[in-house]
Amino acid sequence: MLDACGYGSYEIYPDMKKYLVFISVFLIAVCLKTFSCTIIMVRGEKIAIAGSNEDFLTPLSIVSYIPANDRYYARICFGFYMGMNSTQGGMNEHGLFVDGNSLPKQGWIPDNSRRNFMGPVIDHILASCKNIEEVKEFFRIYNNPSLDVARIPVMDKSGASMIVEWYNGEVVFLETERDYQVATNFNGSAYIGKEKPCWRYNRATELLDKQNIYSVNMVREVLKATHVTGNMSNTIYSFICDLKSGDIYIYNFHDFSNPLKLNFTEEIKKGNQTIYLADLFENRSEEYKLFIENAPSFMLNRFSGSSNYQASINYGILKSKYPDVFNMEVGPEIIGRFASRLMEEGRLEDGIFFLERNTRDFPDDPAVHFELARALQKANENDRAIIEYRKTLELDPEHAGAKKAISELKLIGRY
Repeated sequence: MLDACGYGSYEIYPDMKKYLVFISVFLIAVCLKTFSCTIIMVRGEKIAIAGSNEDFLTPLSIVSYIPANDRYYARICFGFYMGMNSTQGGMNEHGLFVDGNSLPKQGWIPDNSRRNFMGPVIDHILASCKNIEEVKEFFRIYNNPSLDVARIPVMDKSGASMIVEWYNGEVVFLETERDYQVATNFNGSAYIGKEKPCWRYNRATELLDKQNIYSVNMVREVLKATHVTGNMSNTIYSFICDLKSGDIYIYNFHDFSNPLKLNFTEEIKKGNQTIYLADLFENRSEEYKLFIENAPSFMLNRFSGSSNYQASINYGILKSKYPDVFNMEVGPEIIGRFASRLMEEGRLEDGIFFLERNTRDFPDDPAVHFELARALQKANENDRAIIEYRKTLELDPEHAGAKKAISELKLIGRY
C-alpha cells in the first residue's frame, strides 16, 4: 500500500538498516561529494524558473526520459552514468524541480519515530511528489541519510521554493521571502544573517539583486557567471526548467551559447529512454575534447586520496563506456602514469593496487605485467614479482627487462 506520495515500496526492515544507509548515502554522494554545483530558483507573477550547474569530473552525463506509470509520475532526470541511479536533478510532469548540493558531513542522525527511506532520493521525490508541501511531508515521514552529505533545493510550479537540509539536529525547510533562492555548497541555516562562504553564491545574489523581472535568459547569465573549470571539477552540464511551460534548456560543458531546447510533454511522449548528452551535442569544442581525453586521469587523481576502490570503480565505468560514447579507448598508459606518480610520492602500496588493476584490464599486454613486477620487487614482494616477470616473458619472450630482472634475482640466491 503506497502512501500519499507513493513511498511504500522504499520502506525497509531494521536489520537491513546499516547496509542500506551506506547504499543510500553512496547513491547521492558518489557524484556530489566535494564537488560544487549551483542552483538558481526565481519566481514572479507569471514565472517559476529553476536552473542548475552540475560540476563533476566525468563526461558521461545523461538525460533520462521516464514516462508515468500507475505508481510514479513522469519525469526528466539529469545525472551521470555511474552504474546505478545517479539522478542529480530534474523536473516532473507537475512542474516540480529538484536538485542537490553536496555538503561536508552534517552529523545527521535518524529519528526513531520516523520510517527509514533508502534509495535515490532526488529521483524518488520527482517520481512521487507534486509540490513542495508533499516534499515536506516526505521528509516528515522518513529518515533520509542523504541529508548527512547534501541539501536538496526544491521548487514547484506555483513558484514556491525551499532548500531541505539538516541543521542543529533536525530537518530544516529553508525558505525565503525574496523572489529568488540560490543554493550552493554550504549549509544555509548555519549562515543566516552572516556573510556567505561561497563566491558562487555571492556572485549569483549580486546579479539577481539587480533584477526586477526574471527570465530564462537571466538565469542562464547567472549560471554562466558561476560555472567552474579546472582539473578538480568542471561544469559538465547546465539545465534550466521553465516550470510553467515545461520547456527545458540544456547546455553542455559550460557552453551557454549553444542551448538545446526541449519540451517536457513532447519528450515524454517518445517513451522511456536514456541519452548521453554528448550524443545531443555533436559539435564539440577543443576544450571539451581535451576534457574527454583527460577525464580518466582526473577521476583517478580526484578520488584516490579518499578511496582507491571508489577511484578504481569510477575509472572502470569510464573505461567501459568510452568506446561506445566517444569512440575512444582508455589504454593502460593512463593507470601506468598514475601509479608511477603515486609511487614517486611514496605511496607504493597504492601504486601496486592500481597496477594490479591494469593487469586485469590488459592481461595480454607484457608491459603492464612488467610494470607491476618492478613495483612488487621494489616492495620486496619477490615471490609475486617473479610471477609477473615470467608472465611478461610468456607474452614477450625477448623482453630484455624481464630477463635481466630474473637473472638478478637468481644472482642473489632467491630463485
